[in-house]
Amino acid sequence: MYIDRLKLENFRTFECADVAFVHPDQDFETLGLPRPRLANINLLLGNNGFGKTALLKAIALAALGPAVRSSGIFPYRLIRREPAGSKVRKSSSEPAEARLDAEFTLHEQDELLEGSKIESHVRVVRKGDLEELEWASPDEEPWHPIYSASSDAFFFVGYGATRRVEQRERIDLGSRRSSVFARAQRVQSLFEEAYSLVPLNAWLPEYKNRNKGRHIQVVNFIDRLTGPEHFSFTGEMEAGEYVFERGGMQVPFRALSDGYRAYLGWIGDLLYHVCMTTPKGKKLVENKGIVMIDEIDLHLHPRWQMTVLSTLAEKLPNIQFIVTSHSPLVVGSLQWMNILLMEPGANQSSRPRRLESPVHGLDADQVLLSEFFGLETTRSDEKGRRLKELTLRARDGDAAAAQLLLEELSRGTEITG
Repeated sequence: MYIDRLKLENFRTFECADVAFVHPDQDFETLGLPRPRLANINLLLGNNGFGKTALLKAIALAALGPAVRSSGIFPYRLIRREPAGSKVRKSSSEPAEARLDAEFTLHEQDELLEGSKIESHVRVVRKGDLEELEWASPDEEPWHPIYSASSDAFFFVGYGATRRVEQRERIDLGSRRSSVFARAQRVQSLFEEAYSLVPLNAWLPEYKNRNKGRHIQVVNFIDRLTGPEHFSFTGEMEAGEYVFERGGMQVPFRALSDGYRAYLGWIGDLLYHVCMTTPKGKKLVENKGIVMIDEIDLHLHPRWQMTVLSTLAEKLPNIQFIVTSHSPLVVGSLQWMNILLMEPGANQSSRPRRLESPVHGLDADQVLLSEFFGLETTRSDEKGRRLKELTLRARDGDAAAAQLLLEELSRGTEITG
């Protein structure tokens, strides 16, 4: 299952927007885009409040299809509100509903013909002070596997910016696996900050005996994502906890820094869902579906930020990733075809678009000064004013000012004179 396009009307900051996504099976010629090197990566970029997280939520709701009605997800302020003081708001004619219309490409894993298309039509309807989710299409038949917790069809998972890993003793995997709303649970983190993720030690140990090949795949994947200059992971356990090694010292998961735990937490949860939904007889890399991650750079060391998406794309080549970020290092690791920039539109709405501007391989400063971030300078205001002052003095013949200016520009040292 991949999402091809999504049209949003009156959903959060989107008044009317039509968004196309890249994925391995996409017809790039029809889309009018060159095929990117990482054809399974979509990055949502933009200032806070411009709809990055809202777009992830919209994709999750659309992917649930008719099951959205009984998903247990409670919509809150998803219908667009008009700006305070606008004529629309004064006339009390704000939108009564938000519309999400999506097209997906399906695969054999989804119990339909490979490459077939399916549509989703979801509405968020205002009822007094509340909002309700509704299905707006009479055709539900192609979606029937969505109601089966045991089916591998329609694989998608989403992670909000607040990612908390539950302790093994407090999680009931049996209940989660048998839940009718298993698919809704996989995206609950996007809608509910308190939703907890599945810890690695709650599911991976059973694979060591049940499926050694898959166990090795997961261990190697986690080890690759921690990076050779950081902790290594061999799958060894101590007192029921997985341990990570660096410089000959073994550190239990709970003793890792908050950043490591947050990062490895969602990686472990993702691999749990990938393992659970990979069809029997298939390898993990053959699993097809959608993975959404809000703030992919959260807690990541800068070196990881430069490689995390390429590593995910390589290790899970048949997964369509849709992520958000504020990191110029993440942006610089991609091509412009992978990036959707959220820009301000009319009536304080958001407008997603692609900038046909080379960005891959640029350093952080170059990315920040590009159209993707739109900064005029990466220097502080105080230093900018000081450089301007030195420039003006140098132009007037002040040799000392000219020397200080050259030193600052060439070495980046603090100006003391």
